[in-house]
Amino acid sequence: MIQILLADDDILSLNRICGLIDWNANGYEIAGQAMGGRQALTLLEELKPDILILDIDMPDKNGVEVTREIQQRQIPVKVLILSNYDTFSFVRSALHYGAYDYLLKHQLDAPTLLSKLGEISQLIKKEDDSSLRMSYFTAVAKQNYLSSLIHSRPVSPKEQAYMTSQRDFSSSVSHALAVVQVNNFILITHFSPQLERQKMIDSILTISGNILNALQGGLITHVGYGQFVLLFSYDKQASTGQLLEHARQAVRLIITNIHKLLGVSAIYELSDIFTDISSLGRICRQTSSRLEQRPFSGPQAGQAPETGAADARTRQTSLCLTTDAGADRTSLCFTKTELDMQEEKSLMNSLTALDFGQVETQLKEIFKKYRGDSGKIPQNVIQQLLQIGLRFQQHQQMEVSWNANPDYAKAKLAALPPRDIDQFLVNYFKEIMTQAPGYGSRKYSPHIQKALLFIHENYPQDISLSSAAELLHLSPTHLSRLFKEELEISFVDYLNRYRIERARELIRNTDTDLKSIAEQTGFRNYNYFLRIYKQKTGRTPSQDMVER
Repeated sequence: MIQILLADDDILSLNRICGLIDWNANGYEIAGQAMGGRQALTLLEELKPDILILDIDMPDKNGVEVTREIQQRQIPVKVLILSNYDTFSFVRSALHYGAYDYLLKHQLDAPTLLSKLGEISQLIKKEDDSSLRMSYFTAVAKQNYLSSLIHSRPVSPKEQAYMTSQRDFSSSVSHALAVVQVNNFILITHFSPQLERQKMIDSILTISGNILNALQGGLITHVGYGQFVLLFSYDKQASTGQLLEHARQAVRLIITNIHKLLGVSAIYELSDIFTDISSLGRICRQTSSRLEQRPFSGPQAGQAPETGAADARTRQTSLCLTTDAGADRTSLCFTKTELDMQEEKSLMNSLTALDFGQVETQLKEIFKKYRGDSGKIPQNVIQQLLQIGLRFQQHQQMEVSWNANPDYAKAKLAALPPRDIDQFLVNYFKEIMTQAPGYGSRKYSPHIQKALLFIHENYPQDISLSSAAELLHLSPTHLSRLFKEELEISFVDYLNRYRIERARELIRNTDTDLKSIAEQTGFRNYNYFLRIYKQKTGRTPSQDMVER
């Protein structure tokens, strides 16, 4: 019999599925039931079922995370997703990680379930050991293995043996590695809503993949913030110079087509030829570090040095950071580091106080601290600054349409040189501040400014209107009246909104589970957190986690 594992955190849903059909009479057996994503992964290893029927919306580890881990561990199981949401985008990531298909819970009935299980059963019967082994050699599997090498992540001995037997990762051939950076990627995708970030990443991967296939060789993977890594493999008959020239021409062809089709430019850096595939992570970090020192403009967009890759001197240390790149959340080696919490708080407090002079001073200090030798501010720092701007707009309940401003046109942003980005960001913050309610006619009173600062610095703690009022030597009634007069919302509403915004950032930019995020943002009751999140955003935390 085909063995089935059910995974859903809702016991009523599990009971409904169990009673929906006569499992044994149709050739199936329920091997086990899991009440969450983590338990499902444990039971997959213990029970080794043929099919996993998986709810996508679970608090401890959602369906996308489970399918991603199934793919990473190479667990031979077919996954059928169950979703409450009638939108393909919600389950797209799970399908990307290898789920077979999905069904909507509210449309689920016995004939539909049996039909889908029948399809999966036929697929299982057609597969044998050789086809399972071949799954390791698909483009997705190779990209995953390439990503593991880049970030020095451990892989199973079985995967290691399979992959190193392939030409792409063999030490018996010569390799060259290229790191490509889309110029001003964060600015372009932030100010051009029609250029969805993940859509642009997928388009670049597709364009590059087609070109590499036509050239009969090469792998590409996205590592974050518009930076891509390409790996070329060559037989050793040709000279080092010929191999590097071939790789250089391939990368230039890719960059040219990206510019023609997407209207964005890119630069790249090429490594020396190497044979030891285990050194790929180190070589990638060195190449990425050299790329960070190169300006966006030059004799020709994307032109690489004619010589090999000599170690460049950098005054900054290369560090690995966790990034948000759509469905694939990976690490990327950047120069310098990210804004610390105090820098974020200080800038946010100056924005809230509508003190543009202080904001400009703080921005200039940040530019000076984080700018690289080439004059470029790292993409991740730009991302953090823009996120702070978005948080400020959300706090002010503002709706700003950037499309109306010619300064935010894609072509102009794509051509913006590094030194001009400083002034661009200063102007951006000035513009959103001048559009804030009350700017130019009044600022928040000193009491409210102190109350907002108190919230921003202490939101993870158990704070209240009374504790804020005590700090300000006011009565709770008076402070409550000031909030409603100046912000037009209550103290509790503002506190909850701020906490939810910070929670949403953690969901989109970290792998922290939802219960921990609730605690870190000041919610002591998890169900209350879920209710307030939906109330303030119109979405569930799991929806944002799936689409990050």
